[in-house]
Amino acid sequence: MKSLQVRPFNLAERGVTLKTSQMEADFQTKVASFRPDLIAISVVEDTFPIGTRLLNTIAHLKIPTVMGGVFATYAPDIALAEPTVQYLCRGEGEGALVDLCRALSTGKDPSGIPNLWVKRGDTIIKNDMRPALDVDQLPVQDLSVFDPQTLYRPLAGKIWRMAPIETQRGCPYKCTFCNSPANNDVYKEGDAGRFYRKRSMKHVYDEITTLRDRYGIEFVFFITDTFLAMSSPEFDEFIEMYSSIKLPFFMNTRPETLSLDRAKKLKEVNCYRVNIGVEHGNQKFRREVVGRPVSDEQMIDSFKYMNAAGIPVVANNIIGFPDETREMVFETIELNRKYECDTINAFTFSPYHGTKLRELALERGYLKPEDRVTVFTKDSVLNMPHFSKQEISGLMKTFALYVKLPKEYWPRIRMAERDDDEGRKAFDELSEVYKQYAFNRIVDEVQC
Repeated sequence: MKSLQVRPFNLAERGVTLKTSQMEADFQTKVASFRPDLIAISVVEDTFPIGTRLLNTIAHLKIPTVMGGVFATYAPDIALAEPTVQYLCRGEGEGALVDLCRALSTGKDPSGIPNLWVKRGDTIIKNDMRPALDVDQLPVQDLSVFDPQTLYRPLAGKIWRMAPIETQRGCPYKCTFCNSPANNDVYKEGDAGRFYRKRSMKHVYDEITTLRDRYGIEFVFFITDTFLAMSSPEFDEFIEMYSSIKLPFFMNTRPETLSLDRAKKLKEVNCYRVNIGVEHGNQKFRREVVGRPVSDEQMIDSFKYMNAAGIPVVANNIIGFPDETREMVFETIELNRKYECDTINAFTFSPYHGTKLRELALERGYLKPEDRVTVFTKDSVLNMPHFSKQEISGLMKTFALYVKLPKEYWPRIRMAERDDDEGRKAFDELSEVYKQYAFNRIVDEVQC
């Protein structure tokens, strides 16, 4: 599916070339040359099939494997059902992986290691969670183990040498479509403590400056779920810390974390772009079903603040929620038309394991227990009699057109929703019109 949001970029200008070899073959070659004693693989629900496919290609080597990540944490029984997976790590893996490596290297029994589930024939040994670690004790990322070309990422039509930085682990909010809140439930097991934690600004500063000096990092992507979930003193401390760095940066946040004063200060320290989660345009549905008690006024104001400060904004929306209707999607479209943003994203709802909305979809009969989201999923996973997969896909494809173009185009956009020759023709025509509306704003280059 064509994306209306991707600006043209040239990887060659930074000397980056795309690989033409097959991933499976490259993986087999790497395993053969490195000869590992243990293979650790981290997966989210979307990439779980890719991970298991890779492990299957080297299954004959009988190398022990441990699987971790979000999917392993919230669907451990499914993950361990894979014949190629012997160990599974729930929650944080920094301590458990070290303990597993030490046990295997010394011939000790690893079956009692906290956070690990261990497969022993037909039996699965399920260990309790260890206490949540002190995130200020984590070392600086060792980026030297990766191909240097993987550090280059496109953003807004430009290629940057970019590093992901974590300032908080977990999220204080409870959106029902997200499995981050379930971390707190997992860590209640065995009294492992609260999962949500924040790094000190000194620790963050040390990591960013080290990555900048050691690897030539020129752009920071703060991968924290809600970066601006900070008190006023914490925010001021960040601004003071980052004012001596001023690498351009990108972050995710929520509308209620923004103010005009914060927006201006972010601009002063070279904030390049901000992702704001809109998610849904019906205020009641957004509060009661999506778990986001944000008013339309707060939503609109947050975009105004960023626009006033001169920081481009990305609006993230989700369509195809359980019980949602076509009419409700247009409420989301209408809300998006009330503010100015640089990029409009619309994603199909994904019923991830560990989320409350997956449970609601199962309860409603929109989903079977065995249904999973994968990176190859084209349409909605839900089967809702009142809102078809095809209609959801059509609205996702044309969402930005409905938001950006004048309403006299709407009948033609309705045609572009269709997945046939006429629909594709209409979509291609409207895409050219869209470029005039969407990319006509000149954004000043940030200082690098």
